[in-house]
Amino acid sequence: MMKSLPLLCLFTTLPGFANSSFIGVDYFHSDIEISDESANTGMAAFRLGTSIYKQIAIEGQYISGNQTDNIYNMEFDLENSKAAFILLQSYAVNGFSLDVSLGYASTKMTVSGPENTFNGTDEYNGFAWGVSLYQEIPSFKNARVKLGYQSLYNDSDLSITGISLGFNYHF
Repeated sequence: MMKSLPLLCLFTTLPGFANSSFIGVDYFHSDIEISDESANTGMAAFRLGTSIYKQIAIEGQYISGNQTDNIYNMEFDLENSKAAFILLQSYAVNGFSLDVSLGYASTKMTVSGPENTFNGTDEYNGFAWGVSLYQEIPSFKNARVKLGYQSLYNDSDLSITGISLGFNYHF
């Protein structure tokens, strides 16, 4: 019981610092780059987050799509991506604000092509980051339009990035 007391205190005090939560929906245009060739797919992103302390928030993100693109006669289908981020948020100036997100993403991709190439599903896990610019919508007090860039995975062989355009609602 004594070992779990500090953890219990942390989780019971965090909601006291939370001053807003948000939900977001984005169109995510992904870019899968392999050996200077790229495949692009459009996907939907769903985000849910809450402030934990002043200008710091946590966010969970799920991206899903059903489109494929080709590289070297192989079809690449970015099936889904699940991510958790810590957001470092700026204060709004003239209705604009900026977020920097740092976190971890797990991205599932299916590749299919000729018999002598890789065919199958693989999961790419690792450090993820992003930058987002927000514009408040004057007629809707708690709504914001979002334009963002995210890197979901990057190593010497493969890069999974994307640009998103979406909508946030704070409550």
